[in-house]
Order: sequence, then structure tokens, then C-alpha cells
Amino acid sequence: MAVQDSTGVSGVTSDTAIDADKTRYAVKPSATAANTATVPAIQEGMLIKERYLLESKIGSGGMSDIYRATDIFLRDAGVANNTVAIKVLQQQFVSQPEALQLLLQEAHKTQLLSHPNIVRVFDVDVDQQHYFIVMEFLDGESLEQVIKRYKPKGLPLKSALKLLQQIADALDFAHRTGIVHADLKPANIMVNRAGDVKVLDFGVSQKLQLNHDIYAAETHSQTAPLSGYTPAYASPQLLAGAPPCVADDVFSFACLSYELLTSKHPFERLPADKAAQQKKQAAKPAHLNVLQWRALQQALQFDHNLRKTSISALIKRFNQPVWQPVAATAAVIALAWGGWHYQQQQQTALLALQQKAEAVSAQQQQYQQLAEAAPADLLGALSADEQGSLQREALLRLRQDSVLQHFEQQIDQIISDRSFNYPNYPQIEQLLATASALYPDSHYLAEIRSNMLRSKQTAIEVLRSRLNQLLLNRQYQRLQGDTLDPYKIVAELQRIDAQYVAQPDSAETAAFVAAFEQAVAENNAPQLQQLINVGQLIFARHSDTAELVAHGRQLAAAVDAMTDYSTAAAENADAPFPYQAAELFYQHSFNLLEQQLASSTEVAEVDAVYDKLQHYNALVPADFVLHSAMRRKLADKYLSISGELLKTNQVRTAERLMRRANELMSSINS
Repeated sequence: MAVQDSTGVSGVTSDTAIDADKTRYAVKPSATAANTATVPAIQEGMLIKERYLLESKIGSGGMSDIYRATDIFLRDAGVANNTVAIKVLQQQFVSQPEALQLLLQEAHKTQLLSHPNIVRVFDVDVDQQHYFIVMEFLDGESLEQVIKRYKPKGLPLKSALKLLQQIADALDFAHRTGIVHADLKPANIMVNRAGDVKVLDFGVSQKLQLNHDIYAAETHSQTAPLSGYTPAYASPQLLAGAPPCVADDVFSFACLSYELLTSKHPFERLPADKAAQQKKQAAKPAHLNVLQWRALQQALQFDHNLRKTSISALIKRFNQPVWQPVAATAAVIALAWGGWHYQQQQQTALLALQQKAEAVSAQQQQYQQLAEAAPADLLGALSADEQGSLQREALLRLRQDSVLQHFEQQIDQIISDRSFNYPNYPQIEQLLATASALYPDSHYLAEIRSNMLRSKQTAIEVLRSRLNQLLLNRQYQRLQGDTLDPYKIVAELQRIDAQYVAQPDSAETAAFVAAFEQAVAENNAPQLQQLINVGQLIFARHSDTAELVAHGRQLAAAVDAMTDYSTAAAENADAPFPYQAAELFYQHSFNLLEQQLASSTEVAEVDAVYDKLQHYNALVPADFVLHSAMRRKLADKYLSISGELLKTNQVRTAERLMRRANELMSSINS
């Protein structure tokens, strides 16, 4: 939002051309002394209201500084468009006690003007006596800069009309709302990179016309009237102190239209009253035809009684080529020659007008009924209405308070629903999206969304903390009832945010790996079953555990079968043993035993393998293939070592090993 706040404070009138381009505020002195206490200046890099990080100063004027800032709350919530403009009251004015009140009124007036060509104001607040407004950030240039780029010939009419039409739309909307700008000038108009126009400082000028200037550095009475205007673009009536009216905006619009088309001010930047005294006359712009120039001349009249035109009429004339009036005249002549056919044409036209009037009347009656309907009925009817129609927008603006209240009630119902521990945030977001589509510039909706995002983030953090405690304590099992377990917590998190994915940290993954390895070592099927399930839920995407989870997924069917067998065997000793599943389940353990046996060279090492093998006697049947194969290999090992012992006359030890080998072989044969 590269703008310059070209405002100034003055108690007297200056005749210089430079001053004529600055907004002037004239007041009557007050007998009341002002508090002159200073406040530390705002600086780049400061965080105000614990939310807005000031990045760089992009504009400065007589009363305020404008900064580009980041809304860190929106940034942390993942909102891409988190850049805003912060307009901060300068240090020398913060001692005025009613500054915050005026900023609130300024923000409120601009928020009333919800229009695509009027800058949006999101918030107004104070932080340690720093008064500021949060506005839409505009990445572009001012109309003043556009005019300078097109010197000395100005913009072609077609290019200028693209900008003037948008300015006119903004002003017409404001006038219908009952607000006069009264300080329209190129510096108060921005053009973004897409060519969209934004009019700034709406509401401020009108407010300054009706109230005292609490921004003034001098002391003033609370009832002292204040007039705010830029002399180079103000009408003679504003310069004379008359209350602002629509005709004043017409004059200012005509001045900037002329400047856009010629890159020159119509009266050499003289204030209108001085230009009138000197009988200054603007030269015809080369881009306008005679009729277009005549319309612009009328809008530039110093006498408001002669300025009998409107901004929309001026734009209409700009868009009308010179041949259209000529064609209209020719049509009248043609009608005169067709006298005998004239009456029949008139009757047809009257009938068409009557039918059109009846249709308009019926439509007006329909919209009158909608204006009094319940918000739900209104929204249902408007959903099928033509998007962007004037009647639709008028109804929405008329019923804004009740419609927003309707959405708020629906949100309250969702929050009050105790079916779950936390509100249905996706449903709330859907309601806010629907409401924001109707009122895209609503500060009220922005505040609700901000609170909702904060509440949602808090809920996620609380649940994630509980999940962390369970994972670190290796509590992976599913629990009955309302007691929280990892599955209930993840389901709650995904209900809050459908895109949420639990990302385990290093401590959580380390605990999972240790628990998995222990369960495998102990051949603990129920524990492995829990680990496999929770692994697929939480640990499958982490680099430290992905391979382990994949291995667990391969074992899943075998683990389930062994878990079922363990449960059945505890109740019935004759439960059938799942040989195929057991072979996969115990494969890892028997491989370890085989490796240990192969590397053993001492009798004690072989006996250690024998002792471990005995542990499986109670777990698997004697004919289990892995178990019988391991007994055969162990018997062979005993026989091999006993032979070596006999060579060294260690007969007693050799005999013991041969007896153990015979015992193992007998168990296989039986």
C-alpha cells in the first residue's frame, strides 16, 4: 500500500501552490489546554497489540504514519494473505483524549462503505497510547503517480475511463449511503497491479467537516467546527466554509478527471476561489470530443448553481461517442417522415411500457416481502437470485444486521452442541464462508473468524498435548467408554480439522521403537497388535518408524491370529494352534536363536541357546516346524562338540552333551 498521507494541520490559509495539494484543517482556538505528554514513537520491527508486526514505513503525512505489517495471528493460522496496512496516529497527537473515539468513527464509516473500489478497514484499536487503524494492504501506486508517469500528454480516454469508472462507482455508492468524501484528490486514490481502483480516506473528511479537530497540535474547544479539504481540488463553496455536499465531490472528480486526461491541473493548481478571481479557464483536452468537453466544463463550474450535473452523468457522457447524439437526431427526423406509421408505433411502445411497469411493480412487491422476511427465508430466496444484482445487494445491505445475527445464532447452536467434547469447527467455517461471501468486508465476521481460529488452535494444542502424554507412556491400547486413548484423540483432531495429520516427535518415535522391539523379543502378540494398529495411525509417515510399521503391517494377520489363539487357549486348552500364522509370527525369534547357535563355540553358549528354546515348549506344539528344526540343529551342535571333547579326554562333559542330544532327537521322533 504505497501511499502518502498528504494531510496537514493549519490555523491560517496559505497561498502557495505546494500547500494547495495538502489537506487543510482550519479551527477556532480553544481556551482549554491540551496535554502535551509524549509517547515513545512507533518504529519498524515493533509488535503492537501482540498481533501486528510492523515491517516498513510506506507513507507519512501531517497526522499519521502508514506501515506495512504482518498479522502474525493469521500467519500462524496458515492464512496466506496476512499482510495489512497500519495507520498510526503520530506521536505529537496522541495526547488528545478523544483520538481513539475519532479513529473508531473513521473506521466505522469506512466499514459502512463495503464496496470493491473503497479500501477496507478491518480494525481500530489502541496499544499503550498508540492509536491505529488496520486497513487492507494495497500493492500498487497512487493515481498521483499514474498521472506523473503519463506526462505530458495524459492518458488516452479509453485508459482513463477504466480508472474513472471505478472511482465514480465508489463515489456514487458513498453518496447513496449518505456520505460525501469532500477531500477527493489523486493522492487519495490507489491503483493496484491488476488495475483495480481503491478510494481512501472515506468517512474521515465528512467527519472532519462536522466535528472539531482533535488531531490539531494547537488547543481547541470541543465544539470548534473544523473543515478539511485540499485547496487544489476543493470547490469554492468548501473553501468558503460551506458544509460538504455531493456537488463538491463532483467538482473534485472533474478536476482529477481533467488531470488524468491531460497530466495538468485545470487551474494550474490554484485553489478554485483564486482561480475564479483570476478568471482562469481550462483548455479542452485533446482526448475529448466537443460534447464530452462540454460535460466536463459544466462539472468544473465555480458556481455550484451552474454545476448542474452528477458524476454518473459525466461518466455516461465520457462513454458516449459524438455520433450517438447525431444518430438520435437522425432518428427523430426519420420518425417525422413516417407520420402515418407513428401512431401505431406509439401504441406498441405504450403497451410495452405498461407490461414493463407491471413487471417492475411485481418485482418491487417481491423484494418488499423479502425485506420483511425471516433471515433464513431471505437467504433461501437470494440463493437463486442473480449474483451481483443491484436489488440483491440492496436487500443484503438493508438486512445486514439481522442476517449476521442469524449466522451468529447458527454458530452458537454448533458451539452449544455437547455431542462431542469440542465444537464442529468445519461446520462453523462453512457458515462463516457463506456469510463472508455475502459480506466480504464485514469487520464483525472477521472478528468472529479470528476468535474461531484462536479457539480451534487452542483445542488442537490441548488434544495434541494429551496425545503426547499417552505416546510417551506407551499407552497404545483402545479403551472403552469416554476415557481418552490415541484413537479417540486423533478422531477428535480430524473432526476439528479434516486435514490434520498427527506428526510424532523424536521422543514419541523413540518410545514406539523401544516398545515394538520389546514386544517382538517377548513374542507378545497382544502388545504387537496394539503397536501395529497405533503405528498405522500415527507413526507410518515418520522416517524413523516407517520401516517398522511396514514390517508390522506384514505381520498384522499373523499377530491377529496369535492374539485370538492366546485368548482362546486361556479359556480352552484344546484350542487349535494356528501353525501357518505362528510360523510367520515366530520367524524372527527363531532366526535369532539360529544365529546365536551358529556363532557359539563353548558349551555354556550352546546351553544358553538350549535354555531359551525351552521357553517355547509351553508356547508352541512339539511338531511346530520352527521348533522341531531348531531342536535338530541344537542336537547336531551338541554331538559335534561332544566329539571334540572326547578327543581331549573330557569324557564326563561329552557324555552329558550326548545325553542332551539324544533327548532332543527323541522329542523330534516322538
